[in-house]
Amino acid sequence: MTVTAAPPDRVDPYAVLDGLSRLTTLTAGRLGDSRLVLRAIHGSPATETSFKSILGLGLLLLARERGLLAEGQPVIESTSGSLGLGLAAAGRLLGHEIHLVSDPGIPAVTRRKIELAGGVLHLVPEPHPVLGFQQARDDLLQRLRTEHPDYYWTNQNDSPLNPEVYTRWVVPHLVRTLDFARIAAGIFCVGSGGHFSALSAMLAAKGIRSYVADRHGSITFGGDPAPSILRGTGNQNRIPAVIDSARDRVTGVFEVSDAQACAGVQELAARGISVGGSSGVCYMGARRLAAALGPHAEGEILTFFADRGELYGTTLLNWGDQQ
Repeated sequence: MTVTAAPPDRVDPYAVLDGLSRLTTLTAGRLGDSRLVLRAIHGSPATETSFKSILGLGLLLLARERGLLAEGQPVIESTSGSLGLGLAAAGRLLGHEIHLVSDPGIPAVTRRKIELAGGVLHLVPEPHPVLGFQQARDDLLQRLRTEHPDYYWTNQNDSPLNPEVYTRWVVPHLVRTLDFARIAAGIFCVGSGGHFSALSAMLAAKGIRSYVADRHGSITFGGDPAPSILRGTGNQNRIPAVIDSARDRVTGVFEVSDAQACAGVQELAARGISVGGSSGVCYMGARRLAAALGPHAEGEILTFFADRGELYGTTLLNWGDQQ
């Protein structure tokens, strides 16, 4: 597809997406007693939203390119928060009404930003008795799709456009900035699996293995479903097709509990790095991976700090005091 320049009085969405995709990295320090250092891709350097701003805008642009999304067509998706905000901002930019199915646990600041961006929220009142809020949201989303067959469903869990967004816009920037000769392994959290799919393929092309840090209560890699205070990571009700298609690049899985993730968030905060729960999962998984790689392994373990600490208030930082 040939992309023409936007008129001067209109924002070019491709330029916006290119700017958002220039993710930086930070050094998060040595991992335990090993010689390995953690290098984290920073998920929100360009805005105060999150890397899901990249996914939200990218999903809509790719859908429009493929003829899946018509001009002005309403869009619907289920979200724990961050992707919803990314889609709402993208919809405002591109002229699409965005309908978002979420739950009462959505952070208040995220909810308000979605409303200000013009997104329409549909909240489920309570979780499914076994499969939690994810299933309750999916049930409501499908009811709304039946009532509004004209809505375009981005379907982040199963759409191949999800990893394609990262492959097309994020990976080229990382390839130019990362020192792959220093990377011993990668470890990433998994929700839908979009960024794992793209980043693990990037590392595999350099002969580097990737691992997963997953929360307790996620069924993605064979665990039993259970609730968690962590949002946007793990899957309690179903295994997304996106991560299923990249399963051959998962070298190993390290499970992390809520308490361990909170301890990781607190340790990172003590190092001056403010992140949320999924980043705490990645950090603690990376510590265990470093130990598993052995005392002679050197270089860096690459991960992705996707979320921001303030979305949880002080819940994660005060976890040990609340128990």
